[in-house]
Amino acid sequence: MAEIEFNQMQLDILREICTVAGGSAATSLSIMSERKIDITVPNIMVEAVENVPMALDGEEKVVNAVYLSISGQISASIFLILDGLESLRMVDILTRKELGQSRELDEMGISALKELGNIMGGSYLTAIVKMSRIRITHSIPGFASDMLGALLDEMLAQLSLKTKYAVIVENEFKAEDDICVKGHFVLMLEPGDLELILEQVMSR
Repeated sequence: MAEIEFNQMQLDILREICTVAGGSAATSLSIMSERKIDITVPNIMVEAVENVPMALDGEEKVVNAVYLSISGQISASIFLILDGLESLRMVDILTRKELGQSRELDEMGISALKELGNIMGGSYLTAIVKMSRIRITHSIPGFASDMLGALLDEMLAQLSLKTKYAVIVENEFKAEDDICVKGHFVLMLEPGDLELILEQVMSR
């Protein structure tokens, strides 16, 4: 598996987008949960789409995912991916429960994760719009739970995307009392759209 090579300026632009989006999302999540939440981005990768499952611990890993489709001047899909334990920890944070109180993902938990995905997706898209002036909008969030490889294949087929690149953003959600939840934000774009975003930002 080889990570796609981007130059330092391009990677810096992606990190700046993630930083702006993370700050906005953290504010919204803090209000929602009534807990201070910070979002950090330890790592960003740009991968060929077929390499995404291996970059996230393998095709057979069972995960929960919130997904949104993007339309406008670019076409893309957004996925917020968390494994089972991290999903439950995130639900506890968002629904103001004690850590470990959620034992299974019920309807309320799924609703909380969908709202998380909606906030994260909206924050990233707002950051892209502000920095690139590209006009885009997104769908309401959907939810799926499955093995990672099957989930991504099904979602991409449904959205009819001929995706070339995936931007994989490792996120750490840090709440008070040293609670930390890890997840991945994955942006899959139509061929040429990642380059368009980067070119638009660099030409500001």
